[in-house]
Parts: sequence; C-alpha cells; structure tokens
Amino acid sequence: MEDRCAALGAPPPTDAYVFSLAPDNSTYMRPNSVSERYSDLADRLDISTSLHKLRHYSATELIAAGVDIRTVAGRLGHGGGGTTTLRVYAAWVSESDQRAAGNLGPRMPARPSERPVRQPRADRAPYPYEVVAVALRKQIEAGDLADGEFLPGIKALAALHGVAVGTAHRAVNLLIKSGQVTVVAGRGSRVGRAPLVTD
Repeated sequence: MEDRCAALGAPPPTDAYVFSLAPDNSTYMRPNSVSERYSDLADRLDISTSLHKLRHYSATELIAAGVDIRTVAGRLGHGGGGTTTLRVYAAWVSESDQRAAGNLGPRMPARPSERPVRQPRADRAPYPYEVVAVALRKQIEAGDLADGEFLPGIKALAALHGVAVGTAHRAVNLLIKSGQVTVVAGRGSRVGRAPLVTD
C-alpha cells in the first residue's frame, strides 16, 4: 500500500483499511469477499484453515512466546483485563505448558541403557496408557513408524486410540523412557534415540 501511495505521489493515510482494492486502501472490501478469497487460497494450498483462525493462531503464538495475558487481550480487543482471553484460550495456555515441558526433554542426559516398555502384569487388566504404548511400540518394531518419523500429536493420538489426552501423553512418556522415542523441542515426539552430543 505504501508503494502504491508513493507511485501516486500521496502519503499513506493513517486510517487505511487492511483489506482494500483502492490504491490508497481508503475503502474497505466486503468481509465476506475477504473470507471467500482466503478460503479459496487455503483450498489451493490444501490447508485446512479459515481467516478467523488467524486470530486464534495469533493468540496462541503470543501466549506460547510468553506475552502476558493483558497484552494479548489488548491485541484481540478483549475487555476485562484478560478474563475473556483466559476463558477462550485456556486450552492454548495448557498447550503452551506442554511445549515448555517438552523443551526440558532434550536437556536431560541420555540414559545409559534401554529400558523395555513396562508390560502389564498378568494378574490385572492393562491400563489404557499401557495399551496405547504397546500399540505404538508394535508399530515402531514393525516399521510402520520409521526411525526419524514423528508420532502424531498428542490430541491426534488420543482421538486415534479413543483415549483422553492425558492418557496418550502417558503412553508417549513410556516410549520416551524406554528410549524408543525422543522429544524434539517445538516439533513433537520422534521415533529413535537422541544422538549423543560430543565435544
């Protein structure tokens, strides 16, 4: 927009619209047309998203980056000092906490030897997280999940196995403890042990 205004020999207006077909962005586009254009672009790129989800993405990334709730609320236009933001984005705060926990994994020293995935005792029914861990271990050993391949996200694993998110998280932790899965900060859980760092 600044380039177009410079070509016209006029300064950019301070009250310009973000979405506009006018050279100086002085008029706005119909909201529906912006959403439709964005949806068409997402379809061409084979991305499942919508224009409104950019708002959620912005809030998620700001919270994950450690920006305080009041600042995030101000950017989103929420009143009440962040109460609405916390209510709407409580799940995203939890996700940020999971990312923080994942960042600790790579800092832990490598275990000296592999420990087998804990098998359920014969005298009791296995816990759901044990069932999920055994299923994932079988996929790894069969090569269905190749070395270096990332496991599905925790929410996807939970949905895939019909369990709670916490249950899926415990299952992945079992594989991490056994050395079959490594946490990669900011990316998730990858099949295989972490490479040893040497000086």
